[in-house]
Amino acid sequence: MKTNDHNKQLYRDMQEAPDKYSDQEIEAMMDDLDQMPDIEEAWQQFAQQHIPTERPIHTWRKIAAILFAILTLSGIAFAAIHIIKQNTGAQEMKQVEQPVIQQPVSTATVNNDTIAQTEPVIFDNVTLDSIAKEIADYHHIEVDLQNELAKQLRFYFVWKQDDDLQEVVEKLNMFDHVDMTIENGKLIVR
Repeated sequence: MKTNDHNKQLYRDMQEAPDKYSDQEIEAMMDDLDQMPDIEEAWQQFAQQHIPTERPIHTWRKIAAILFAILTLSGIAFAAIHIIKQNTGAQEMKQVEQPVIQQPVSTATVNNDTIAQTEPVIFDNVTLDSIAKEIADYHHIEVDLQNELAKQLRFYFVWKQDDDLQEVVEKLNMFDHVDMTIENGKLIVR
């Protein structure tokens, strides 16, 4: 079978100068038209002219691989920067720290304002007898419970250990059903 381009050229020539061709040549050309075309060859020609050699699926895979590589590298770079900043900050802290030399100070020169104050003790839902016992223990005195109701009453109370014992008793006496006094070195709960 002759190529498509060759056949086209022959047909044009036949139309322009039909007397140049014999009946046998015209019959041969018609026989060529009647033959089944080679589908594989036609497909190869079509594919070469119209289908790109690289498939789009492969292109998307390449793009995805490139994006994955970029994200991975940026993650590694971010982690490295973070680690470097932490190490630099730790080194700066070491450089800033300098030994402190303390001079001995006599207690006579220290004011009450400079003495470290203790944290307050918070009693939350605690019985009155437990509160009284802890305060008495702190001040090294005994507790005399004369009221059994003190074992049942529960309070929320903030005790500042720096306060004077008399001040603490006065604060507790502000609650209803509480009557406390200090007599003969004892904390009495009535």
